[in-house]
Amino acid sequence: MLRSISRLLLFVISVLDFSTWLDAQAIPRSPLLVFRHVTVINPASSSVEKDRVVVIREGRIASVTDAAGFVSQKGAQVVDGTGRYLIPGLWDMHVHSAFGDWFPRGREVILPLFIANGVTGVRDMGGDLPVLFEWRKEIAAGEITGPRMVVSGPMLDGYLPGGAKTRFPSSIPVTSPVEAVKAVDSLKAQGAEFIKVQSVLTQEIYAAAAQEAHRQNLPFVGHVPDHIKITEAVALGQKSIEHFMGVLEGCSSQEDRLLKSVEDTKLLLSSYDDAKCRELISLLARTHTWQVPTTVWNRQGELLDQVDFAHQPLDKYVPAYWRDVTWKRFYDEMIPGVRADSLTLRRQFIAQNIHMIGALHRGGVEFMAGTDTAPGIYVMPGFSLHDELANFVEAGFSPMEALATATSNPAKFLGRSDMGVIAAGKIADLVLLDRNPLEDIGNTRTLRAIVADGRYYDREHIDRLLAGVEEAAKK
Repeated sequence: MLRSISRLLLFVISVLDFSTWLDAQAIPRSPLLVFRHVTVINPASSSVEKDRVVVIREGRIASVTDAAGFVSQKGAQVVDGTGRYLIPGLWDMHVHSAFGDWFPRGREVILPLFIANGVTGVRDMGGDLPVLFEWRKEIAAGEITGPRMVVSGPMLDGYLPGGAKTRFPSSIPVTSPVEAVKAVDSLKAQGAEFIKVQSVLTQEIYAAAAQEAHRQNLPFVGHVPDHIKITEAVALGQKSIEHFMGVLEGCSSQEDRLLKSVEDTKLLLSSYDDAKCRELISLLARTHTWQVPTTVWNRQGELLDQVDFAHQPLDKYVPAYWRDVTWKRFYDEMIPGVRADSLTLRRQFIAQNIHMIGALHRGGVEFMAGTDTAPGIYVMPGFSLHDELANFVEAGFSPMEALATATSNPAKFLGRSDMGVIAAGKIADLVLLDRNPLEDIGNTRTLRAIVADGRYYDREHIDRLLAGVEEAAKK
């Protein structure tokens, strides 16, 4: 009888692919984890400390000390960090994880891909609150693998011309200032942690939403709506601006004309006004208006007709529905506008964006890394954040400054003194790299191990996470 039960259990395990099921679960927190002889990089202070010992106890960093003479406690899990580099866990500050029906299997694909790429925290910029809150609860309990989350819930937007629908799911249509106030109050009551605005809002509705968000003590972030100046967004206290919206228009001598008409890339580029731009940069720096330029998606969107969809190296992690339904629909909507400009003009636009990001950075404007995954076509959870860091370096950031956009800067923006730095008492979200990211920012991809909320994922477990995502994407 016992042998029959055992055979039945083995059969059930094989049918359910038990190893993949296990990989979907977060591992327990390490009671005592020690990194020895590691180089610690802290972007918050631009410091590099060699031959350190970092001790982690139950999800917190207990100490960071010199390795000389250190004796580990009995029972500790010790990781040899010789020749390796420890950085704070990365944050992607612009994602959409639970986005209506656009990205099924997000729980099994999006969340573990973040962790497998060292992204231990995300700011969800428009999603379904009940789903996100349930995921966050399961992540904290160790029931599933995923990052920390701060969430906005549905975005505030207007109806598209000629119909009664918004452009994206996870949106609340607002057609009057009164509706904007009600929407903000409703999101506050549901537990949203900030208010995200989209593009199709009038000045009156946008202002009402901003004022009510401030009254409710909710950060106000998102797009600069289509017909609103970036200086108006700053005046209304928008805390972060996404996709570099409004910046080039704000640097144009033809700003009013550009905001009243359809997009005119040639006019936008040819009407650059250096004096006006210097004033804008000073304003953004002085008011601490953060920029999340999502350069990976901005570049990919402009060059959408150049993407080789048949040879995408990360396609094995993409569910067929994403590729064949969601992204195809988005591609079909976007491609007429993309092709309205010549390829040469689009490349000039991309180059100007990168140049201006560097100019704002040199002028003291604060930046954070964000990707717009997963709506951005082939902008992949986790993987694309490393591309974003490389784009910051291309724009003129040092590798240390680029690392700050995904570590200490998000902590500063969120008002979190307990994260974004490797120091005693801080949250144990860490990434161990085989190679020095300060020599080449691409070395953030050389992941040897990840600590997420005190849970230790070695390279073997990271590979198992990726294999589990690959299996989930096939279903």
